[in-house]
Amino acid sequence: MEAEEEAPSGLLIRFVNAVAEDIEREFPDMWVETLAYQYTRSAPKLARPGKNVIVRLCTIECSFCQPLETGPQNEAFRRDIDAWSAVAPQLYIWDYVTNFSQSLLPHPNLRVLAPNIRFFVERNAIGLFEQGDAGCACGDFVALRAWVLAHLMWNPSRDPNTLVSEFLQGYYGPAAEPLREYLDLVHAAIEKSGAKLPCYLPDTSTWLTLEDLNKATALFDAAGRKTSEDAVLSDRVRKARMVLDYAWLNRHPALSRQARLQEIPYLGPTDPAAFCEAFIQAAERFDIGNYREGGAFKDLLPALRSRCHPPAQPPAECAGKAERDWVDIQDNEFQLHNPDTWAAIVDDAKASDGKAARMPADHTQWAVQYSVPRELSDLGPLQCFVVVRAEARTASGAAFTLGIYAPGQKAGLAQKAVSIEDSADGTYHSIDLGRQSFPPGAYVWIAPCNNPDQMEAVYIDRIFFIR
Repeated sequence: MEAEEEAPSGLLIRFVNAVAEDIEREFPDMWVETLAYQYTRSAPKLARPGKNVIVRLCTIECSFCQPLETGPQNEAFRRDIDAWSAVAPQLYIWDYVTNFSQSLLPHPNLRVLAPNIRFFVERNAIGLFEQGDAGCACGDFVALRAWVLAHLMWNPSRDPNTLVSEFLQGYYGPAAEPLREYLDLVHAAIEKSGAKLPCYLPDTSTWLTLEDLNKATALFDAAGRKTSEDAVLSDRVRKARMVLDYAWLNRHPALSRQARLQEIPYLGPTDPAAFCEAFIQAAERFDIGNYREGGAFKDLLPALRSRCHPPAQPPAECAGKAERDWVDIQDNEFQLHNPDTWAAIVDDAKASDGKAARMPADHTQWAVQYSVPRELSDLGPLQCFVVVRAEARTASGAAFTLGIYAPGQKAGLAQKAVSIEDSADGTYHSIDLGRQSFPPGAYVWIAPCNNPDQMEAVYIDRIFFIR
């Protein structure tokens, strides 16, 4: 039957129609709703929704920086809505206007709200649900977005630019101009980047550059100065700025490193630990609630603070080198696989920053990794060191393996096996993986040897690169 319908939605519609027919006999004025969602998003070839069946089509896979009607990133959705529009007498839409993974990040979708609502109307939709920030009190211009959506849903012909200007002037007063420039900046940034803007996005690295963040910071500084004499307006600007501050915190190590390596201005936090604590205090004052869908802000705090370590002392191999000539990667940038089982971040007084990644010796997984980002690979060949120590039960044997892997290559760029004799003396050792060029997707990995009778654990302090 599914093959006959050429879509899983065919079975669903046949089932819902049968339920709706039974309900109609007793409740002729009631409608029955179902979802065209993910695997049922495409319309069936043969089945047709009954007259009392609502099909609610969901946009969850779409990109929300391009209009649904014209954006190349949304071509598949256009096919689906056209097909449903032709067969569903009661077509509703479930649309998404926030970032469920990170409610505290900029989400520049204001320019598509009006064209998308008009597109829904033109495709015969008779109902629309716009799902936004329900649990975060400090999301990205939430009140502005709600204002624009409410007016457009009442009258889709309204000019969205006029609505934005009206709200900014009425709500932020003299800060309206720099805040409008900020909104134009972030929307231009996502459009220029060519990146997608899904409703689940962990960070802004695909579309918001360091230069953009510097400009955004200057604009919010100007907004703050313009409202400094008005406590109410100043507080509103501070609340709006939370997403910018979080964008800095969310990518702090990488952004500060980029500025240092490229010797370009950096308007982010000069004292990241203090900046982080000020952000947390502001969030608590605003009663922030959740930072993502189903995620309480308090649960974010350990990870947030971990990104803001004070810099550690340079390793001996980098002593005397200019800041731009070496790169330090601490545990807060490692990728841990199966965390708390295969690997965990632990306190370690012997580590350069007081913390290390620890792997028990009861597996052989590459459970601690560091994916080399483009800003490093673009520097050309780099000497790579991993700083590791072993905690052993015996005086000899295998301690751990480590290396550099690049997807698509038959062999890794580098690989070494390290013995207990060479690494279990209670101190950290810098393991040299050689001078390498890092292709896209390359990563450094470390793994234990599944020998718990000989080894207790492996500790990774840092990874560093020398130009």
